[in-house]
Amino acid sequence: MSSASASIQTRALECVAEKFVVDFAKISGVTREPWRSQQSKAFYRRLTGEFIGHSQLQKSSMDEMFVEAPEVTLAMLGQLCQRVAKKHRAMVKVYESVSAMAAVSSRVAQGSVETRQQLVQVQQQLAQRVGKLEIQLNGTDLMHLGIVHCEQVFARWQAGNYFSFSPAGRCYVALQELYWGAFGDAIRFGTAAQVNGLIEQARALAISHLAHDVNASARTRHYYYEWLIFPSTPGMMESKEALAWLGDDCDSEHQPVSFSTTQTHQGVSLGMPRICSAMRLGSAMVDEIFI
Repeated sequence: MSSASASIQTRALECVAEKFVVDFAKISGVTREPWRSQQSKAFYRRLTGEFIGHSQLQKSSMDEMFVEAPEVTLAMLGQLCQRVAKKHRAMVKVYESVSAMAAVSSRVAQGSVETRQQLVQVQQQLAQRVGKLEIQLNGTDLMHLGIVHCEQVFARWQAGNYFSFSPAGRCYVALQELYWGAFGDAIRFGTAAQVNGLIEQARALAISHLAHDVNASARTRHYYYEWLIFPSTPGMMESKEALAWLGDDCDSEHQPVSFSTTQTHQGVSLGMPRICSAMRLGSAMVDEIFI
């Protein structure tokens, strides 16, 4: 696989656009922790150049722009919410970040009246957007949409769309696609029985695809390194950076499998089994992300 092909497939992930807008909102405000790694930061900045424009990045660092020109950042965020992020989960997370910014702005003397007014305006626009999305979701067959989305994502995995990642990385990417999309909506708005059915469908498919990628049965155990090794491709470093960014919020204690899968530049989490099967690995990752 060429570097260009790997790049195209990475950018084509639906979760990339959704998570990018959420991270942009966090970095603009008060809720974003420092990046876990330079890999995560590097990939995010590359996305910023693509979604916003390289010329804008040359004028000012995005990490500092909110302090220097908050009105510009808020305008950018509004544009991103209109043309990039499409799903309910992302909009809710962006709304939470903007609400946190508005709360802080109302308590401190710094910042212009215009900026505070703009924050309130963006907050109201986001609330309306979230409300409309919820009305749409309530008027659809979420269970059907979740099942179809799950089948589509794992069909892409089977077709080789995630090949540039490690076997465990492909599983994490597939589950992130589900988390940020229609499957995730169904998980959050469905009944307990529907949620359980969807999660078990994702679990079964994750285990099956993991086993297939290492040419083994679901119960065959392998040393963890075999699950985490990336195929040697021209775009391998970008795939590693993309995976690190997607899993930047993973907690090594509570999400040891996801952390070890995505943060391969760091030491493997103590909670990551050193010898594990597709069944154990896939099931644990599903639980970490959805339960």
